[in-house]
Amino acid sequence: MTTPHRLPYRAPELVERIRGGDEAAFEALFRALAPGLTVMAGRYVRSRAVAEEIVQDLFFDVWSRRAELAVDGSITSYLFAAVRNRALNHLKRERRLVEWPPAERPDDPDATAPGESELLDALELQDAIAALPARCRLIFTLSRQHDLSYGEIAASLSLSVKTVETQMGRALRALRERLRHVLG
Repeated sequence: MTTPHRLPYRAPELVERIRGGDEAAFEALFRALAPGLTVMAGRYVRSRAVAEEIVQDLFFDVWSRRAELAVDGSITSYLFAAVRNRALNHLKRERRLVEWPPAERPDDPDATAPGESELLDALELQDAIAALPARCRLIFTLSRQHDLSYGEIAASLSLSVKTVETQMGRALRALRERLRHVLG
């Protein structure tokens, strides 16, 4: 994996420049984040070509809708979440086509559906993850939900591996503390 370029501007300034139609700022964002986003999408879809297409579509949409671009936190977090969602949507569409051809859609709910307590525990875990600080949450998500190694995370976010390790430790401590009653 190639090491991504560093973003030459602060994130809020970068978003404003892109919103204003600055092609150089958009290109800098693309060059800095596209490699890491492609790796992450590839972990889901298991195809480099599909992963590249997902990332390119995302950046096309960002540029097409740049005037309405609203990023509350980090542009990096925003784009990683968007790529994750697009990859998952791709998998859902793919699975739907394979599992249930139109003539064979199931009428009854799945008998093996999770119970209410399992769903509540899963929602509590999601809430606990959402409560983590932004960088901590991003690193935790990339590690645990996207199966990226600490080295891959460090390279895609332009951080040191030690910073990734520290943030993961903080995330795990916070989650253990918040979910103590669920963990037993």
